[in-house]
Amino acid sequence: MSLLRSTGVRNPPSRRVLFSRNAARWVKSLLYVDPAVAVVTKPHGLVCQLIHRQLPAGRVNHFNVMMQDLKAHLSLETFPYPVHRLDKSTTGAFLLALTESSARQLSQQFQKRTVQKTYLALVRGGEKSFPEKFGEIRTTLNKVDGYPEVDLSSQGQPCATDWKLLASSPIAPISLLELNLLTGYKHQLRVHLAKCLHAPILGDAQYSKKPLSSAITDVVKIPEDRIFLHASEISFLKYKSSGPHKQFRLAVRAPLPREFLKLCKDLKIPLRTADILGGLAIDGEPMKEDAIDEVNGRWVHGITPTQKKAISYLENHTSQT
Repeated sequence: MSLLRSTGVRNPPSRRVLFSRNAARWVKSLLYVDPAVAVVTKPHGLVCQLIHRQLPAGRVNHFNVMMQDLKAHLSLETFPYPVHRLDKSTTGAFLLALTESSARQLSQQFQKRTVQKTYLALVRGGEKSFPEKFGEIRTTLNKVDGYPEVDLSSQGQPCATDWKLLASSPIAPISLLELNLLTGYKHQLRVHLAKCLHAPILGDAQYSKKPLSSAITDVVKIPEDRIFLHASEISFLKYKSSGPHKQFRLAVRAPLPREFLKLCKDLKIPLRTADILGGLAIDGEPMKEDAIDEVNGRWVHGITPTQKKAISYLENHTSQT
């Protein structure tokens, strides 16, 4: 069953002429869609901010282009409504409201902190760098010269991050962490990992000026234009139209991008299948089906050749251990 048929959305051929040259790229970024919301996977380098003024000749706002392409593809009356932000350098799950009422409802969830966000990060430091397998970071942050720093005074903003060590490379001092963002201060994860856990995110030169050690550079080539921080999952409350238990929590997991997958493979860091392929979960239980009939929703992201290779590598690695 096609996406457009399953969601009740039609895409007349006449609308397709409105697509940009990168329309296929933006449409392929769709992970989940229902009549009220969509979740896309944000690429590295995209600034998640609509610009309503006219730009100078030759300049393009790629986020506006993305919203235009999704508007045309889903036959919406208006642009999708961004209800939160991801940093320019962060990849992963990005939530959009498709109606004004949905935008209001999701904004209330963000204010009440019922929206939950989970990240994956490759960080500098091997397994022995961490005192435990998991932990909590509770500090106050404040801006200094425009950038957040740990502030031990009472003037800072309380910020909370939970972390868990998933795996470490056997050939270089780099580890994979899972992070739960409990508050939403700018660059919170980057500051907490670099300044509190002393495990800066790989590629983050803003909060770690120290160059990579030869124990890393002699083993693997690290891309210079990437920060390896990925918004892996976003979950929020949805409501069925009928039944005794109308409220449920929908989680949408965004597949890791190609550069992240390749680096984990080169570093021999094992990954979970869900982090490679992405997917849906309801109330914490992964879904085997693509459709959520109660809200007319569907997982729409296909499997890429890179993901197939990653799954094959994972299966071979597992069978050999």
